[in-house]
Amino acid sequence: MTWETIRNLVRDEWVILSLLLFWSLAGLTVICERVYALWNVLGKSEAFKLKVIAALEAGDLAKASALCETSDAPLAEVYERGLAVFRKTPQKTADATASQRAAVVLSFKRYLWALGTVGSSAPFVGLFGTVVGILKAFQSMSVAGTGGFKVVSQGIAAALVATAAGLLVAIYAVIAYNYFVSKVNGLAMQYKLYTDEFLLALGEYANTRGAGPTGGAAPVLSNASSPTLEPPKASGSV
Repeated sequence: MTWETIRNLVRDEWVILSLLLFWSLAGLTVICERVYALWNVLGKSEAFKLKVIAALEAGDLAKASALCETSDAPLAEVYERGLAVFRKTPQKTADATASQRAAVVLSFKRYLWALGTVGSSAPFVGLFGTVVGILKAFQSMSVAGTGGFKVVSQGIAAALVATAAGLLVAIYAVIAYNYFVSKVNGLAMQYKLYTDEFLLALGEYANTRGAGPTGGAAPVLSNASSPTLEPPKASGSV
């Protein structure tokens, strides 16, 4: 294929190629944004979790709250919500942290729908450009009254450039989408473990205090696999 043929294709199919270029730029933008947003999230969350757990084990609830307010780790939103609810209604702490964790994990998936759309639609956009190019090639031959394999093959080869461009955009978009989905799933599982550790430490903190923030009985964790905070039974005389 000569450069003249490619120039003719760009001139004739500029709408399709412009759309594929826009698709490509959109996909690259999402990839760069997600790489920046998820860069070292696990490392920062791990370091933040250790600091908060250490503060709770030392019995310093105020320090734990201060760490949540000053940290830029997404896990801080989960812990901060848990501490805020713990001060008012300790028995609802597990539910509050679970809902906030779900919201944080959902934020990790931001714009991934756009990347998936690019990966799934780009081949069809390229195929549409190819079909239009082939139709134009046959129409030109019918008008000129000339044909033959050589003329047909040149027109088809030029039109297939659109399909190749669409596949190229789709390949990197699908690979990136699958990578980010896998990474977010891993972060979601790790955040669940971090939340369970936080609830266990918070329950131990409440038990060592002997009473909850509102003056009632101290909440403890009833189940490590499905953590909920509830007041322990008072030990009375038999």
